Amino acid sequence: MSVAIHPEPVAGDPTAVRWVMPAGTLPFVGAPAALPPELQTLVDDGTVTRVEVEPDAVRVAIAAGRSWRVVGGRVRSALVAALGDASAWRGPGGADRDDVLRMAVEQVIAGDVGDYVRGHGGRISLLDVRGGRVEVALGGACAHCPSSDLTLTQRFEVAVRARCPDVTEVVTRDEPGASGETGRRRLLPLRPVRRSAAG
Repeated sequence: MSVAIHPEPVAGDPTAVRWVMPAGTLPFVGAPAALPPELQTLVDDGTVTRVEVEPDAVRVAIAAGRSWRVVGGRVRSALVAALGDASAWRGPGGADRDDVLRMAVEQVIAGDVGDYVRGHGGRISLLDVRGGRVEVALGGACAHCPSSDLTLTQRFEVAVRARCPDVTEVVTRDEPGASGETGRRRLLPLRPVRRSAAG
């Protein structure tokens, strides 16, 4: 199976490239405990110095003094071959699907969706991730905004699901003390996760 990838530069780090892949290609995040042979060869010969898995990308750093123009094709070919067999990767000890989902939520909050919320005087923060269930707190202008449900379903949910299809439920809670309350829970209607008949 061939996995489509494309490179994105990493701001502030000319040695690193973020290779974007379909969400859920690898079932873990962080530094792999073991790499497939195609990538391990590049680590062993000193071309690649670091590999980190994100929910929808693999970040690869090359040795200082090496050029992406020279080694980029080799790295891309090795990564495509390595992603063709997800079972050849071994994640860090204790990493699981909730770790992938947690990182996806953190990326969304730190990125465009979080910027949108902050730009309107609101706050969104991650409280918990467990079994595909995400709990976030809304604060500031979002605490009682009638559009907060729309922001969460049309922006937050869509962005999280694009990075990690394993999300099953999002629960929001206003920050305690927003209006003297202890917070209220709202369940957001999410599209059901599709499961294959064979899986």
